[in-house]
Amino acid sequence: GFFQDGGRIRGVPVTIGGSSYVPPLPIETVIKEHLEEILKRADRITDTKKVKVEEANGFCLAENIYAELDNPPFPRSPVDGYAVRSEDIRGAVRGNPAVLKVAGCIYAGDNGGAFSIKPGEAYRIMTGAPFPEGADTAVKQEDTDCGEETVKVNKSQKPWDNYCFQGEDYKKNSLLLAKGSRITFAEQGILSGIGRTEVAVYRKPVIRVLTTGDELCQPGNPLKPGKIYDSNGMMVSSRLRELGVKPESVSHCADSEAGLAAELKKAAEDADIIVTTGGVSVGKKDILHGALEILGAEKIFWRIRLQPGTPTIFSVYGKTLILSLSGNPFGAMANLELLLRPALEAMTGDPAFAMEMRRGIMEVDFEKRCKVRRFVRAVYKNGKVSFPQGIFSSGAIGTLRGCNCLLDIPAGRENVKAGEQVAVWML
Repeated sequence: GFFQDGGRIRGVPVTIGGSSYVPPLPIETVIKEHLEEILKRADRITDTKKVKVEEANGFCLAENIYAELDNPPFPRSPVDGYAVRSEDIRGAVRGNPAVLKVAGCIYAGDNGGAFSIKPGEAYRIMTGAPFPEGADTAVKQEDTDCGEETVKVNKSQKPWDNYCFQGEDYKKNSLLLAKGSRITFAEQGILSGIGRTEVAVYRKPVIRVLTTGDELCQPGNPLKPGKIYDSNGMMVSSRLRELGVKPESVSHCADSEAGLAAELKKAAEDADIIVTTGGVSVGKKDILHGALEILGAEKIFWRIRLQPGTPTIFSVYGKTLILSLSGNPFGAMANLELLLRPALEAMTGDPAFAMEMRRGIMEVDFEKRCKVRRFVRAVYKNGKVSFPQGIFSSGAIGTLRGCNCLLDIPAGRENVKAGEQVAVWML
């Protein structure tokens, strides 16, 4: 599914306090019809481009990556010490060491082919340095007297102890990274390790963010009576960056249907997704309905049976998806997680966008009746679920601080008690 069920909670009854409790089903099951409408329009992005390896973090590979050489490309030492022939130190112990002639010193970066060990010899060797021909083990320097001309070895070793074989990490022509994999620091290290400076990737979805409302004042300007600062633009864009998709633009539109329609049309010129906040309910200044009609967009659905964010609108203009979220900060952020992340996964094929479900035990009561499925900001730690301090209204921002999951409460539940097992979706 488009959400990873880390807790394996799939509607299987569990017993709590002697009674049977059926945990909530996965998100895509309960709001299936809405996600289906979004996902069948979230076309997989197949456009590719070349990027520098140092700039590739967060992209998905558009090519299979094969090893162009063995790694390591030669047998090398994993320790600082002495390269020896294991048969020359057989039976060596402290108090009765093997004494070997030091034939030279080999550093990382030296040409191993220039060195060859003879019976009774040892080479001083550094971590990462190539083994001399004929040596089959490296003795740590702490197991010797660190001699310069001769060395006393106080330990016997088997062949290939402390020995890194050529190609033991990966062999030439082996598949290192599969097409479609997300590139992280590890993949960047692997690409650099085989000498790549560029890599083919799929482009990321182009997202533009629009906030609406005459009551909003942009940060940096004096706050006039009746106004509030716009936090949604910052939160939505910052969350998208955290998820790995930097919005192309973040702008604000006043409460004008024609003006908003024009802004949407402009944004749709290159956007795969437009995210709006505000104006989605039934008030006189809930302008999204009229703006979408002027634009000529196809409204796919309006309202979802869940809290918060019930009046969410999903529409399509050409090939651009328009997800219009509640103006209430938590309502906007909750449905950004529940609806947009699956769309991003579908467009990119990247499972990193999926949410993970976990089970936890309530540490406190939640004394509200949930007529519809409800998602509550919460804190998950060591299998326990608690709440940030403060109020829980959709318009409250303070209690988003410290929140790392959404508590999932099924429709019809009332007064979830401390000690009950619950499901949470990690953010």
